[in-house]
Amino acid sequence: MRKEDLLKYIGSVNDRYIDELLESDIQTVPKTGGYKGWRTLAASLAVIAIGSAAMFLGLGKADIGTTDIDGNITHLPMAENTVVMLDVNPSIRLEVNDRNKVVKVNAVNSDAEKVTADVSVVGKKYDDAVKVTVKALQKSGYITELKNSVLVTVVDGDEERAEAVRKTIVNTIVKIDKSVDYDISILSQTTTSDKTLRELAEANHVTTGKVLLAEKICKLNSEFSVENLVKNNIQTINQLLVYTGVPETVKRVGEAAGVVPEKLRSSLKLDEMSGDELINFTCALSDFYTRLTDYYSENDVVKQIGFVLNITQGKDSSGDKLWGIIAETRNHDIGSLGAVFGSGDTKVKNWYHQGDVYKVAKYVEGLLDKAA
Repeated sequence: MRKEDLLKYIGSVNDRYIDELLESDIQTVPKTGGYKGWRTLAASLAVIAIGSAAMFLGLGKADIGTTDIDGNITHLPMAENTVVMLDVNPSIRLEVNDRNKVVKVNAVNSDAEKVTADVSVVGKKYDDAVKVTVKALQKSGYITELKNSVLVTVVDGDEERAEAVRKTIVNTIVKIDKSVDYDISILSQTTTSDKTLRELAEANHVTTGKVLLAEKICKLNSEFSVENLVKNNIQTINQLLVYTGVPETVKRVGEAAGVVPEKLRSSLKLDEMSGDELINFTCALSDFYTRLTDYYSENDVVKQIGFVLNITQGKDSSGDKLWGIIAETRNHDIGSLGAVFGSGDTKVKNWYHQGDVYKVAKYVEGLLDKAA
């Protein structure tokens, strides 16, 4: 390695680590035979340089390995500059160095492990890494036409850099959605620190970004709790934000799929539901959409035609709230599918195929007027 390169790489290391190393070695240099202590210091600085070179080339991690100096193991951590988090249901954490290269990938939950096992993004620029990861999420079926939401969170001590990275990532994902026949709805936010959120995030196997979003929502609406919100996927949370409003410090690009049409919301009285009831309603509705699309094959003409959805609200014989939903094909001659669910359900509990769909209206008593 040339002297100029060595100095350049040393210069990229956080000064705190060099200061600590200098203080440590100066204190241990003996009064006589000081050559050994200075030799140790020189070797240690060389390790830092090698570690920096590895990060520059995209070969290292945020914490650069260990080395053996005179029989002792020395660990030299590199500074963590930026963290990019992606949440869908899989939660993925990317650590980025000061040269915009991904140096470490953390699959926060089991769903994320399935996605990251098939991709390699260490050493890539962070925007390229996000592009590869989002495409992997699409390929795995975590991002689809009806589950089209993703949360982007950028953590950086420098607010301006965090915002610049956020904008770059959002623009990267927007370009991806132009290559498919549906839009991706992107929630994004930045923060300068996430230390206080880590315990709750680890307990729920999600990123701190998802916990941060849940906290922001709860500040706007006391009906929700952080613990309950983080258990839901980003699609459900994004749909909830359509009904409750997006927190001021969260940006959204693209509309969430599978929400109740605006003209129906007042008749269903979504604004009068409790937090838990609204979450359950949203989850059950998403479950219906998922089952609807799974019922037909990818190339089925029904999927290409699309559906008109009718939602009715009523009650069962004991007075508990019920909702009936019917999906009718747009050309009205192929048939319909329907389901019923109650205020305590997070999934549809009664599913009716084409010949029995009339039972939806029969099952739900005291119905309000239907609206397409």
